[in-house]
Amino acid sequence: MKSNHVAFNPTLHVFKCQDRHDRISVQDKNAATTIGQLRDWVSLGGEVIFGTDIGAVDTDPAEEYAMMAEAGMSFPQILASVTTTPAGRLGGPGESGKIEVGQMADLVALNRDPSRNVRALAGVAYTLRAGKVIYQAAARNDARNR
Repeated sequence: MKSNHVAFNPTLHVFKCQDRHDRISVQDKNAATTIGQLRDWVSLGGEVIFGTDIGAVDTDPAEEYAMMAEAGMSFPQILASVTTTPAGRLGGPGESGKIEVGQMADLVALNRDPSRNVRALAGVAYTLRAGKVIYQAAARNDARNR
């Protein structure tokens, strides 16, 4: 798979959610299996692209980020899975994945530092597309991503 440039999209949290009516031990076993598969892929140097079944099972990706960290992914690896890795695969050469003059100016600003707590990647303050704000979170006191 790696030699064929396959990227892994783990969707770890869905395994906990799809088993929500089963015993906790079944949920934990399935989650541990998928986390182990991701750990093995990352240890082999495999490429990871962030993705979930958000909307089908949940609306908050914070648990997915935490499970990726549990699988041994470092913060820079998790960040790359949501930024530069998909940009490299989906954007044209030199068009995305960088913050510099001449780039597309698609940015996400977060409420907190995700290098301290990877769940903070889910705390989006605002989003820019082509340099214009297209989303801005309502002001609220949200301790969940601290």
